[in-house]
Amino acid sequence: AQDTVLRMEGEKMRNTLLSAVSHDLRTPLTVIRGLAETLEQPKGLGETEQRDIARAIRVESDELRRQVSNLLDLARMQNEGVKLHKEWHALGDIVGIALARCAAALQPRQIVTEFAADLPLVEVDGVMLERVVTNLLDNAAKYTPDTSTIWLRGVWAGQSMYLLISDDGPGLPPGDPERLFDTFTRGQKESSVAGVGLGLGLCRTIIAAHGGTISARPRLPQGVVFEIRLPWKAAPRMESDELPT
Repeated sequence: AQDTVLRMEGEKMRNTLLSAVSHDLRTPLTVIRGLAETLEQPKGLGETEQRDIARAIRVESDELRRQVSNLLDLARMQNEGVKLHKEWHALGDIVGIALARCAAALQPRQIVTEFAADLPLVEVDGVMLERVVTNLLDNAAKYTPDTSTIWLRGVWAGQSMYLLISDDGPGLPPGDPERLFDTFTRGQKESSVAGVGLGLGLCRTIIAAHGGTISARPRLPQGVVFEIRLPWKAAPRMESDELPT
């Protein structure tokens, strides 16, 4: 009976994955092909039009790469677990790398960062945490209008380091916010927004491996706040290299 249940669950997961991939991974490919065909038209395009098309192709290519990476990472983590390579990092530096990666998708939204100069270092896997921030920023770019503002703030409190990513967009979909972190769950079941519902599930897997938590809540008067809590401890003191005199 247990084998039958496991086989049914595996079949359900496979069908869900195939459905998601067939619909959502084809979307950026279709857009890229259409834009490329526009560039092939014998009628010349203006410099501004060519630049806009090139930017759109780059954005869609980045989206496709991100979706494929999420799929491969989730499969690897489910098979091998999350392998962390922790080092001491400045939280603001990790956020800066993620912002640079998402710059094209986030335009022309206003980005506000708040990281105190004396914010202590945190011991994390920098590549993995940057992946989490990138997925959250990508999520904000998909579900907020171009006129939105996105805030990123680092807070240190006791034995925890917090990263808060908030926006003034349309806010959370109806229902329990915790469901957003389930694999293959999307805020909007059917929409033109690309994505197979892996981003937030992958975020939770990575943060849980760090011993932390991630949650979503409404922002007043409108919008959403994603809160990441990471365990914190003081960085070891570096021994002085000076020789005694």
